[in-house]
Amino acid sequence: MESQGGVPGGRAPSPALRWLLALATVCSACSPAAADGLRFRASADYTWDDNVNRATKSNKLRDRFASASAGATLPLQLSPRFRLLLTGTLGGDSFHTYTGLTRGFAEFNGELQFRHSGQYTAPIWALFVKQGVDWYQSDLRDGYRTTAGLSVRKPVTDKIFLFGAASYIQHDGRSTVFDTKEWSLRGNVDYALAPRHTLYLGLEYREGDSVSSARPWLPLLDIAKATVQDDVFTNPQLIAYRFEARTGLVTVGYNFAVAPRQSLDISYRGAYSRPKEQPSSSLTSDTIYYLDNQITLSYLIRF
Repeated sequence: MESQGGVPGGRAPSPALRWLLALATVCSACSPAAADGLRFRASADYTWDDNVNRATKSNKLRDRFASASAGATLPLQLSPRFRLLLTGTLGGDSFHTYTGLTRGFAEFNGELQFRHSGQYTAPIWALFVKQGVDWYQSDLRDGYRTTAGLSVRKPVTDKIFLFGAASYIQHDGRSTVFDTKEWSLRGNVDYALAPRHTLYLGLEYREGDSVSSARPWLPLLDIAKATVQDDVFTNPQLIAYRFEARTGLVTVGYNFAVAPRQSLDISYRGAYSRPKEQPSSSLTSDTIYYLDNQITLSYLIRF
């Protein structure tokens, strides 16, 4: 099916997208004095990934990809304690070997922030909704991404900064295999070693749908909620399996400010995912899970 009207599959905009567009229309009528001015940012990344198909050890495939994105944020001061951030982003990923994973994307984010006082250590609470649209080289993966949740940011000292978020994530793909729903709980701590050097650590737990592409195997078919022949991994032909899983992620990184608004960043991200339901013991005695490791080098700029 060809896309119509710039929307994957010609589908009508999701409720979250319509809500965000309405919010942007209302906020465009706000007094210019309430806006702090547009803030722009851009990034360029290069990532090495040892398991791009999110499969068990015997099936995993390696690749590397380059990414770029650019975005703008409009802060709107609604009152002394409330602020609204509207953010739009365009970007894409380009894979070296498995080019079907190459994609372009557009995102729009609305975040309503509350801070009870102007004290430095006062936490900033936020309700957020993010709507994304993805255009892959893979027809099966084209679709929408919707995220909604609650977050909190808190400076502890002039060197330690904490962040936490609970969110619901839904992806609506062309294939039902890529129609996924997840709950996420994550936290992050930044530690300033020096004025230009920052270390950070992130932990995340997800529960919900996960997709893995692997060779046809009866134990995976036994626990899969949906399957389809993957149009990215075709030599040999892999099957995309969707199942309910629990996933843990850890991110460790280092950021170096090369200039007041520019920085270099290197990070490691690891993921462990295990289906909630394991195959019958009559089919296999193995525990089904996957491990994924990524190393990313980034250049970040704000202007």
